[in-house]
Amino acid sequence: MGVNRLVFFRADGNAQIASGHLVRCTSIANACRELGMEVRFLVSDKESEYLIQKKLCADFPVIRLESAVYNQLEKELPELLALLEKVKNQNTIFFLDSYFVNENYLTQIKAYTKVVYLDDLRLFDYPVDLLINYGVISASSIPSYRDAYRNAGRLFLGAEYAPLRSQFLNKKIPVREKVSNILITTGGSDPCHFCVNLIEKLCKMGFWDKAASLGITIRLLVGYMNSDKASLASFAEKLPALKLYENIVDMASFMEKCDFAISAAGTTLFELCALGLPAISYTMADNQLYIANAFASENIIPYAGDIRTDLKQVLELVCQFLTEMTEEKNDTYSKRKSAHETMRRFIDGSGSVKIAEAVFSL
Repeated sequence: MGVNRLVFFRADGNAQIASGHLVRCTSIANACRELGMEVRFLVSDKESEYLIQKKLCADFPVIRLESAVYNQLEKELPELLALLEKVKNQNTIFFLDSYFVNENYLTQIKAYTKVVYLDDLRLFDYPVDLLINYGVISASSIPSYRDAYRNAGRLFLGAEYAPLRSQFLNKKIPVREKVSNILITTGGSDPCHFCVNLIEKLCKMGFWDKAASLGITIRLLVGYMNSDKASLASFAEKLPALKLYENIVDMASFMEKCDFAISAAGTTLFELCALGLPAISYTMADNQLYIANAFASENIIPYAGDIRTDLKQVLELVCQFLTEMTEEKNDTYSKRKSAHETMRRFIDGSGSVKIAEAVFSL
């Protein structure tokens, strides 16, 4: 048990589903390896393979399943079960992070190995050995979650299990008197062109001249799969206050230089909380809706809305937030310090370690 364990992480990251699944799985995988476990990734496409080996963790072995399609998991079952049969004596764990799972898929794999599932959606009662849902779950909602997950052998519920990278563990950023740097991030992709639309709206508002006069820089994180890179580069050439960044390895240190953030909902919101970096969120995918609304309902991170259905409103609320946080007349320091303290109380950044320890003990 433990050091002899082989953990297969099954997840994908591509232009359709972005990189979040692989990012959080590599965080947990690193924590598993720290405990002496062997880790391998199983993916369905070249994009996922490239993302792991070139962007996330180059030294993780990656196996691309030839029969796999990211949104039709059952197609890969014969190939996957043959692989698990070959290693059945190696004390394996199968760790799945995909929204396209069904009960048959999990039941067949469970006949070969212990199964861990990372869930966000509560689509059905998953027959697994360990189930993790790190959503923002109120105490009054815990009983309903437990009832929904009766088939799971063990449950990890709540934000304390958010699988953040080790760089976010016990790291606290300062709250500065003056705003100098603002972070904008969409995650791995930006299919709804949020950044281009926001930059154009800020141009109409005259924000960029104001930012330059106040010494404020917008630090725009351009995702690996962002299709607007050329347009964003063109904007950056004309706007001195706009700086583009790609391929950031130490995200915690990058965020540490910022004073507040505008972010797509997802794992990034948990990272911002671990650091105590005030933010506003927006959504562009169904799986982000619950996270954004949950953080907003707990008065931790305000939510501007879904850019797929109401881009105009989202831009208005984001710009309002940005203006309020940079207005010299406002006491922005007190607002940012209060938000910082609330966020830090919520998440400590140790979720990946807790999950790895549970995998170790299965």
